Amino acid sequence: EHAGVGGGVGGGDGDPARPRGGARRLGTLKRERVTVRRDRVLADADVLMRHHARHKSVLEVLFTDEEGFGGAVTKEFYNKVADALQLRSENTVTMMWVPDEDGDEGPTHLWQTRGLFPHPLPPGSPESELARRRFRFLGRLVGKALLDGHILPLPLNPAFIRVAILRETLTEEDLPAVYDDRCAGGAVARWLRGAVRDVRRHRECERRVFKIGSSGDCADDTDDASGALRMGLGDEEEAVDAAAVDTHLERLSYLSYACPVSRVPLTAEIFEGGDADDENDSPATRAARRLARHVDAGEHEVHVGNVEQYLADVVRYWFADGVAAQVEGFREGLSEIFPVDALRAFGAEEITELVCGKDAIEWTREELRRSVLPGFQYTAQSPPYLWLLDVLVDAPDHERRGFLEFVAVCPRLPPGGLAALPRGPIRVNRMDPVDKLPEGRTCSQELRLPAYGSKEELARKLRLALQWRNHLGIQ
Repeated sequence: EHAGVGGGVGGGDGDPARPRGGARRLGTLKRERVTVRRDRVLADADVLMRHHARHKSVLEVLFTDEEGFGGAVTKEFYNKVADALQLRSENTVTMMWVPDEDGDEGPTHLWQTRGLFPHPLPPGSPESELARRRFRFLGRLVGKALLDGHILPLPLNPAFIRVAILRETLTEEDLPAVYDDRCAGGAVARWLRGAVRDVRRHRECERRVFKIGSSGDCADDTDDASGALRMGLGDEEEAVDAAAVDTHLERLSYLSYACPVSRVPLTAEIFEGGDADDENDSPATRAARRLARHVDAGEHEVHVGNVEQYLADVVRYWFADGVAAQVEGFREGLSEIFPVDALRAFGAEEITELVCGKDAIEWTREELRRSVLPGFQYTAQSPPYLWLLDVLVDAPDHERRGFLEFVAVCPRLPPGGLAALPRGPIRVNRMDPVDKLPEGRTCSQELRLPAYGSKEELARKLRLALQWRNHLGIQ
């Protein structure tokens, strides 16, 4: 049903729409009330957005058999839908997001430290079409939330906003921003970038050695591979450990020419269709044809000769061809609410905050006490441990985020807060001597904290450690 709100006092000139002063009122704001089932909120939300997307009235949501209504209930609706879109079970049925390292057996919710990014899928496949429809729903949902002034607390990766709204092209340099070590395929991506870097440096070394040798300046010991590489570089800091390079390159034989996440062959002809692109083809169709026409369709293994091309193909599949349908669907859904380009005045981080809200790190002292536990040579009454809790309670958001990254490699909290950290509570262990900075051990989710003499000293040195956490060789 529709209910008019607002109003005004007529000006007494026979026109009830014209208030005193001569200004014309543009009309009442319409509100449309709808009912959804709490236990079927995602399915009902999909139907609702399909029918309501082109309506200009404000959406008010009620839950079946519940008395509450108004803005607070509508806010809860968006919260519930965002929660459902992060369910691990839901992501198994409709592959929306890149999976995390926990696979199918992890916690209830999918959790990525950098935020959610579309799962790459073979263009033209049934899975891709299913994901396109789900992302079209997401586009409508995002647009409606923005238009009505609501937040959709879905932790989207700003890289997705860059691709879907700002139309930017992601590159190899963007891999760590999406595929970190907690992400499925992240460790392989990091290792692969290292292997390609070694190949490039090895090639540059050989080029320099050849140049020196051809000029007659090369010493006899250039027969020794390691010595030749060092001489070619002329700078010991840049010298390549030939043995390490050989080990890196030898491990390439373990890789097949396929997506490291889904094992989809990057050389398979996964799209049936004509060879020529048509100007009326959608981006997803063109992506499928491009992938199907890969020139190395006969290759099945990764080796030194094709590792750079393999990395380029992985990046293209993860950031372009494999997500083209999802991006297209999202833009289609969003454009039903308002023009997508209306958001291009903002940056990716700004749009993410507008849509998803500020990803603030919130905790209380009691939550910290339950999830940051005293360990080696500390007790619950040890002054340094109690001072640490005080400092963390009073810390601003950027320092809270830095602390989590320092000890747990997670700049954001998973659904459920501190208590839901995948590897359990954070341990605070004593470290000597007291003139050292605190150390973060991410592999064991541990803070090694010297027994400082005052809370002020602890706060100062912890902030210093967080400030320089990327340069201290954190373990």
